[in-house]
Amino acid sequence: MTDLLQLGNTVDNLQQPLLASKDCVLDRWIMALQEEEQLGIEANDEDSILSNTIRELDGLDRVQDSTNVSMSLESNHWYSNDMLIIAMLSNFSTSYNVVNISLVLPILQQVTNTSSTKDAASVASSLLAGMMFGQVFGGALGDYPRLGRLGALRLVMCLQLVASLGSAFVDTSGTAILDVYDQLTLWRFLLGVGAGGVYPLAAVLSAEQGESTDAESLHRVVLTFSMQGVGFLTVPLLTVPLLYTVSNLNTVWRIILGLGSLPGFALLLLQWHWYRKQQTGEILPASDPEQDAAFGQESSALQDSDGEVGTCLDSGPNLENDSGSESTQIVIRHGWLGSIRHEDHLFSKLMGTAGAWFLFDVLFYGNTLFQPIVLEAAFGTPETSNARQLLQRTALNSLFLTSIAFPGYAIADLVMGKKTLGVTQTPRYVMMQGFTAMFLLYLTIGVFWRGLKHYPVVLVTLYGLTFFFANYGPNTTTFVLPSLVYSVECRSTLNGISAAAGKLGAWTGATLFAPAASRYGNATVMIMCAVVSVVALALTKLFVKVKAPHGHHHANHSAISPEEIQ
Repeated sequence: MTDLLQLGNTVDNLQQPLLASKDCVLDRWIMALQEEEQLGIEANDEDSILSNTIRELDGLDRVQDSTNVSMSLESNHWYSNDMLIIAMLSNFSTSYNVVNISLVLPILQQVTNTSSTKDAASVASSLLAGMMFGQVFGGALGDYPRLGRLGALRLVMCLQLVASLGSAFVDTSGTAILDVYDQLTLWRFLLGVGAGGVYPLAAVLSAEQGESTDAESLHRVVLTFSMQGVGFLTVPLLTVPLLYTVSNLNTVWRIILGLGSLPGFALLLLQWHWYRKQQTGEILPASDPEQDAAFGQESSALQDSDGEVGTCLDSGPNLENDSGSESTQIVIRHGWLGSIRHEDHLFSKLMGTAGAWFLFDVLFYGNTLFQPIVLEAAFGTPETSNARQLLQRTALNSLFLTSIAFPGYAIADLVMGKKTLGVTQTPRYVMMQGFTAMFLLYLTIGVFWRGLKHYPVVLVTLYGLTFFFANYGPNTTTFVLPSLVYSVECRSTLNGISAAAGKLGAWTGATLFAPAASRYGNATVMIMCAVVSVVALALTKLFVKVKAPHGHHHANHSAISPEEIQ
């Protein structure tokens, strides 16, 4: 804020002398004409005075134009950074709100004296259903020209904020029409819609800011996704001290759920500050939305060079219609659905983004069911029967496994797009590394399951490493790839479809893994996970074709250039 105030003062100081200088030039010209009249200067001298005056005024105009350009560049810089912060906060909010229920449900079961797995499954399933709907719907909204990426993101984040507060204040008195789990099921569905919408919108918004290079866009998307790890880690970090310090368990679970609204409030404050910056002139104001709408209507039937009719999608930095950071008019040649049908290599791209995401989430979310099984196999059944101590142990176990997995996000951010050991770490290459490591780890755990029970540290370490390589590899790259490979007209929509395929995989894994473990045993299920990892690796090898990001600049509305697609 201090830097922006200094910028505003500097601009004022520059513009005021310019205006004063113009007045002085005009005064001198009038005085010269008066002297000409008194002294009888010839016409050619009069022309000389006028020419000099025009040149001087033109020079001052160029200085003022240069000042305005500097203001515009500085405004775009701040706008781009603000958009990155918004995308990162949104992704943090989503991950926190999605994961916190895993520690809330055991607490709630103690509070309500229930142990029904059906109720817990209902709450979890409603979230997944809401997320799938939100990912498709939110992605489509992001491609709607009048709303744009940022407008759609505001909408889904507001829904997420309201749903997180609603979840925290459900009625547990028993007097409500619905019981506590039915109320949570409804609120978690709405939360899922908001959280699901963030996936495509945050990725696309962070990738499209400014005339950045391919490598910079890649870094911004990876940085945005890394906030998922921060959100996952925050849940047990908050839950553990609450369980040790707050005596009332009913208060504990409400605090955990209610804190999920804080990122939404932070985003509202950030947007308010951005609006105030415009009103106070600290940054250049956004264009008039009414003028933009009128221009969009006038341009709704543009003819391109091939004679095809297209519509105009504004990606300018307008707070009422934000879909980018610069005023670029993008021609949609075939309409929204038509742009999807005419997307180059659509099937191949969807197999690489949606197919790989589906298989990965089968592993990632299905495997979370085995956390208590692996921990029990490693450390045995807790001897205590104290409910609070059991909850504390559950939260500590979650913190332990999350801490092992968390560095995967950081390493992905550090290496992706860079050369290490002579190899460029493209998203495709990183994804293949992740699936290969997961295959080896699952196979090792499955084959040596009985023996590993006698070495608890080794068992838990191997299991934790499956999540580490998941976060380093496919968990990051499945989020990154759709925002880079699709064209702007349908980028957000196809990103949302890919993410929804992932959540379908999560539902598949969560539904099939538990019965499979009961029927065939845990070791067999781990070997099945290894097989799924190999299939996902083959899918990545065949259909993910993005090469190394180059250092050249690209327009924020373009997909990766043709020479980068094999």
